[in-house]
Amino acid sequence: MITKLKLKEENGSITLFVLMSIMFFVIVLMGLYINSSYKIQKQQKDLEQIQKSYNQQNIDDLYNKTYEKYKNNLI
Repeated sequence: MITKLKLKEENGSITLFVLMSIMFFVIVLMGLYINSSYKIQKQQKDLEQIQKSYNQQNIDDLYNKTYEKYKNNLI
């Protein structure tokens, strides 16, 4: 009778160990996923800011304005 009780206790502890291990890995994997998701979102924001800063003005328009100012100053 004592061996049966010990056997049941061991099965319960093994089950608990397996469940805790699975929970640990799930939490770690979720943390990695969330972290990579935040990194991707930050990269997208940075990329949009860089694109906005480079697309502010057409270089040809800027050249024409500068050339017109130069011509007006010469006259």
